Amino acid sequence: MRFVTSIFFKLLLSFVLISVLPLSWVGWITYHKYSQNLFEKLEYHANYILSQKMKALNTFLFDLERMQSGMKTSTVFSQFLGNQDPTLHPQLYLKLDLLMESIQTIRPETVGITIISNNGFVYNYGYSLNMNFTKDNFNKLSWLQEIEKNNLDPIITNLHTREYSNQDKDQKVYSYVQKVWDRKLRSYGYIVIDFKPELLRNILNNELDSPNASGTFIFNKQSFVISPERSSNLSFDSVKNQKTGSTIHTKDDINYLFFKQYNPKTKWYVAEYFVEDDFYKPVNEVKLIAWMITIISVLVCLLAALVISQRISRPIKDLQEVMKNVKGGNLDLQFNVHSKDEIGELGRGFNEMLVQINKLIKSVAKEEKLKKAAEITALQLQINPHFLYNTLESINSLARMKKEYEISHLIVLLGKLLRLSISSFEEKIPINQEIMYIESYLEIQKVRMRDPLDYSILLDDRIKDCLTVKWILQPIVENAIIHGIDPLRTTGKLTIEGKLVDECIHFTIKDNGRGMIPEQLEQIRDQLKNKYEDLSKYKKKIGLYNVQTRILSHYGDNFGISIESKMNKGTTVTIKIPKEVCDDNEKNVNR
Repeated sequence: MRFVTSIFFKLLLSFVLISVLPLSWVGWITYHKYSQNLFEKLEYHANYILSQKMKALNTFLFDLERMQSGMKTSTVFSQFLGNQDPTLHPQLYLKLDLLMESIQTIRPETVGITIISNNGFVYNYGYSLNMNFTKDNFNKLSWLQEIEKNNLDPIITNLHTREYSNQDKDQKVYSYVQKVWDRKLRSYGYIVIDFKPELLRNILNNELDSPNASGTFIFNKQSFVISPERSSNLSFDSVKNQKTGSTIHTKDDINYLFFKQYNPKTKWYVAEYFVEDDFYKPVNEVKLIAWMITIISVLVCLLAALVISQRISRPIKDLQEVMKNVKGGNLDLQFNVHSKDEIGELGRGFNEMLVQINKLIKSVAKEEKLKKAAEITALQLQINPHFLYNTLESINSLARMKKEYEISHLIVLLGKLLRLSISSFEEKIPINQEIMYIESYLEIQKVRMRDPLDYSILLDDRIKDCLTVKWILQPIVENAIIHGIDPLRTTGKLTIEGKLVDECIHFTIKDNGRGMIPEQLEQIRDQLKNKYEDLSKYKKKIGLYNVQTRILSHYGDNFGISIESKMNKGTTVTIKIPKEVCDDNEKNVNR
């Protein structure tokens, strides 16, 4: 199974498909086209031969028609048909002999002419008539009865014996038979012109025959008119329903190609047959040569495919072995590159990758070591807030003992801030917790400030349980107090509002401080838009720019801080973040 999926097998199969199959296809097409072309030539030649023989047969039939036409137009012939006087018959007989001598010159090959009148007289020419064979005996002949069905159309009989002959009764002949009338259309008779089978055979077996032809024969719907050669072993049943151009299979395992044409005058089929093996002998020779060339070419292609596939797949297999060892953990191996092709490039790239991996492993190990040290440091730093918180509790107890209640209150607020700062290490906290942190911070500021500070926090109930990045309000509130309210030395007013607008949360921090001049406001706006990250990282701007950096990092450029301010009128800062809630498992989910 692994061999089937290997690249060697795929390459070998590809080469076989693109070489062996086309070669086989070309060989088969060559044989098929040559065979088809030869068959078309044979068909054309056979039809040409049949057409020439059909013309010769029609010429013969035309001559027979001329003979009977010459008889019908003769006065003595008309007198013979209308004669009812036995004494006049010998005189007409002699006159008819003179007529027949001239008419037979058209076809001297005929072996007898017979005229039978309906008045009972029989005339014969060219053979000795059996005087006992009367008109009634003629009427009993099957082919004479058939002429009655055809009315005036002449027929050519099948091969028959001449029972009406005196000397050669067993001689087999064909007869051209037609029913005729005298000029007054009162009496009728029959013209019978006999001719030997050799006459038809001489017409069919002419010099047009091809050396590949096996023979010619004639048949009608009932039987053979002229049978094929005995050596052909063709039966009437095997040919009567065959189409022209078909192949006939005989009992002696000889196949014949069969072609035929139909003669409507005689209702005969003239057929030509060819021994298929003799005809296809050149094709079979071409077929043998084509197959030998194809087989040799296929073997050469297979050998070439094996060599090429091996040369291509061997370096890949070697590279695969190196990769297996690397997978097992041995990263000190190198793939030996011997070529400058794509596989060589792949090997060099693999070697470079191993070098980089080794460097990366060392770097990761170093980073892991530094990370562990940082984690230990972080754990140690966590002790400091707890220590400060516990120390503040001790100071608070001492302040209460000394009855310094204002100091005690400040220490409690500061402790609360510290406790909130270490209560969670999550990046995001509920808005309620953020507000609690701000409230503690504002209470401390109220005690610290010499002038009164009035603040109000308005929070939409729908956002209380939503999440926010922590500590985004305190730096803004601190800036409002220190840079806005403190310098005026008057009663400070601060409003913090949180509301839901179009599935987003808007925090607004508004003060009545001294505000900013337009140039300063534009500078801060530009820095918030373009330089916030550098200012928070490298300039140690922990307030406004730090908040902007964290909001954009979490939520993207569609959110963040916007500022409105007028000199001596105060400043309004708006923070926009998306609505975000906790699920049942206290995981953050964006809506």
